[in-house]
Amino acid sequence: MKVVCAIDNILKINDSSSIERINKYLILSDGQLNLEIGKEYCVYGVAFRDNSPWYYLCLDEDDESPTAYPAELFNIKKSNLSSCWILSLESSSILFEEWANDSFFYERLVEGDPEALGIFKSYKIIMDNE
Repeated sequence: MKVVCAIDNILKINDSSSIERINKYLILSDGQLNLEIGKEYCVYGVAFRDNSPWYYLCLDEDDESPTAYPAELFNIKKSNLSSCWILSLESSSILFEEWANDSFFYERLVEGDPEALGIFKSYKIIMDNE
């Protein structure tokens, strides 16, 4: 799945209820994110927060772990779901198997656990090329 950034500041979203919902998860005084308008991003997972999708993206090619961003900031360029994804009812997410089945996988990934980093890197290569 590929998305293109349409909005780089949550305060530019036209729906105040969306801004309020997003602010529960992102605390930014000026609303500005490090996204690049017009840039295409690969989605490495989808989480649902308050029944709204958030895309796990790597902003730079060399990022070792993805970060979740609200879907309202993006337009979908390629809507095909990754062949690597499975549904996790426990976490209300669509992720690759190791992440979907391990509630601590993301924590281990962002903390730099070598095993988690290796697993993500392998899936990242696959998803980047889908």
